[in-house]
Amino acid sequence: MKYIKYEVYENTSVRQFLKANNFSKKSIEEILKTGFILNGKKKRKSLSIYKGDELRIIIEDEKIDYEPIEAKLNIVYEDDHSLVVSKDPNLTVNSKNQISLSNYIAHYFKKSGQESKIRLVNRLDTNTSGLMLIAKNKFSHAFYQKQLEENIMKKKYLAVVDGMVDIDLLYENKFSYNEAKKNYEPSDNGKICRTYFKTKRIEKDYSIIECEIFTGRTHQIRASLRDLGYPIWGDSLYGSDKKLNRFLLHSYKLEFTSFYEEENIKLKDCPNFVGFVEG
Repeated sequence: MKYIKYEVYENTSVRQFLKANNFSKKSIEEILKTGFILNGKKKRKSLSIYKGDELRIIIEDEKIDYEPIEAKLNIVYEDDHSLVVSKDPNLTVNSKNQISLSNYIAHYFKKSGQESKIRLVNRLDTNTSGLMLIAKNKFSHAFYQKQLEENIMKKKYLAVVDGMVDIDLLYENKFSYNEAKKNYEPSDNGKICRTYFKTKRIEKDYSIIECEIFTGRTHQIRASLRDLGYPIWGDSLYGSDKKLNRFLLHSYKLEFTSFYEEENIKLKDCPNFVGFVEG
């Protein structure tokens, strides 16, 4: 069992204190029902608390919910409540009956004595590489999910596309799933996708485009670039004729506010596309 420890800084109630410290409404109700530690004693319901009191929120140990499989895990950032890794291409994040990134994280948690379920905050396609945020407990997970929903969390990608492409555009369109083609296509009945595209580098045969997403739709970048006429290299599902063992899309920047410490975390993980586009 672990705790999140706070020193109370003003006279208030437990409910208001937790709300001020970024706990979700659902988390607060659960804490008040199951109990917390106030000045060394377990309590329930929203009591009055006073400046100088010590409040501890209980984090129960959990059974790791994926089979631990040993493999190299590229850890970019870690604190008591968060883990950021750089995912390799050709690796699913949590698909059942496949070896996945979640299996590797499970092994790391087990080896390092962290008894927690695997809670993925953002997700990447199997062939997309780059930064992924994992929450180590249900309270930090709810905190990060809210940042995603409110577009507080910043996510940027790099994509390699064919030809000399000069673009600086906030692109919006609606996409829906095409069951026959197994992809997403423009549709008046679809969900809105909003992505900002900006060229970072132009060469004779290819361009590298930065993609910042403002809606978290499946295949958002891939479908949008195809619709604009710039399919990602190696992405045959969305129109590329480049025969690669992956498509060249990488989650390279991630910015978020950390749970508990409330620090502004800015991470960068640049891909090595040189072997693909110049080899």
